[in-house]
Amino acid sequence: MYGKCFESMYEGSMIGAGLNVFAVWNYVIAKNRSGIVEINPKLLAFTLGGMDKEAEEQVESALKFLQRPDPKSRSKLDDGRRLVKEGEYQYRLVNWEYYNRIRNEDDRREYNRRKQAEYRAKSKPLKNEVAAILAASNGDMAEHDRLAAEGLEPEYHEPTRETE
Repeated sequence: MYGKCFESMYEGSMIGAGLNVFAVWNYVIAKNRSGIVEINPKLLAFTLGGMDKEAEEQVESALKFLQRPDPKSRSKLDDGRRLVKEGEYQYRLVNWEYYNRIRNEDDRREYNRRKQAEYRAKSKPLKNEVAAILAASNGDMAEHDRLAAEGLEPEYHEPTRETE
């Protein structure tokens, strides 16, 4: 799985929190599932490269930091906490829902491209449709009827000023 790290994380109230806090926080962001993450401090210390008691204590210290109220946090949910412990190894990310809804610019553009292509695919004029409409608007009902009799089969026509 993956998570999105926003640059504001490095410019807010966590400044000076320490490398261990940022390492644990990035792990949390990457490993969470729908705002919930399982963290075993001993396993995480090993994952981050420490195999001694000191590394485990550093992970536990980082987790405590992330669970503390932060009056200077941009988010006031849960008093600015980033994590809330809900079980022995289970934590809830306080602002997961908010940040999950934020699409980065590339995602937003790709989404809009796909939706626009779907819209265009649905709105392509049928064969003879444009010509039949133009004939009717010019009062040539005979031509309109002839074109309609040939059938209005799906066929793509580049839009023109008259059809836009």
